[in-house]
Amino acid sequence: MKTALLPFLFLPMLLMAAHQPPRNAHQFRADSIIAYFLGEEIFQRYVKLNTKKSKLIKPNADFYQYNFRHPKFSGETFVIAFTLDSAGQFLPGEETRGLIRIPSPNDSAWITRRQVINICRDRQQRIKKSSLQLAWDSTNVSYQTFQKTNDFRDIVPGNIVWKVDGEVIFRGDRYSGTFEVNVLTGSLARRFAIPWD
Repeated sequence: MKTALLPFLFLPMLLMAAHQPPRNAHQFRADSIIAYFLGEEIFQRYVKLNTKKSKLIKPNADFYQYNFRHPKFSGETFVIAFTLDSAGQFLPGEETRGLIRIPSPNDSAWITRRQVINICRDRQQRIKKSSLQLAWDSTNVSYQTFQKTNDFRDIVPGNIVWKVDGEVIFRGDRYSGTFEVNVLTGSLARRFAIPWD
């Protein structure tokens, strides 16, 4: 008799559990955003959630930080961070950083720290090697379409770059600034306050 009543005792608990959202539903959503931008293979092999930094920051918002470590990064960690609201919706803000788009898992052409130095030297640029670091270039980042659609696939992400301080000589004058070499493409950008023609 007692054993026959046992299933009925646990029935209310099972029903309550069925109506609660999965504990990691938001993390699953956050993971899917990272996997979309980086690609599933890159995400699975080189990206880990930083459980110490990821936390509830407001009553209705969760902050997620991921560490992207890859052999081509010469031991450096590229940080990707963003916030999701209580419904799991992406919330762009000051803490959002590191969103990049990797179109292919083929990393053979990615630029290493050593290659950055050679790229800058080949163009007769003077650089401060000690300042070389992995960074996020957010120059072209846009959430404009996303604000209308609320679909994270409409976000225009930034670029992962090697950033290094240096100097250029322009019309006989020396200017200080920063060189940025795109890790994925090798393209060089100069961030200098120079009156270019």
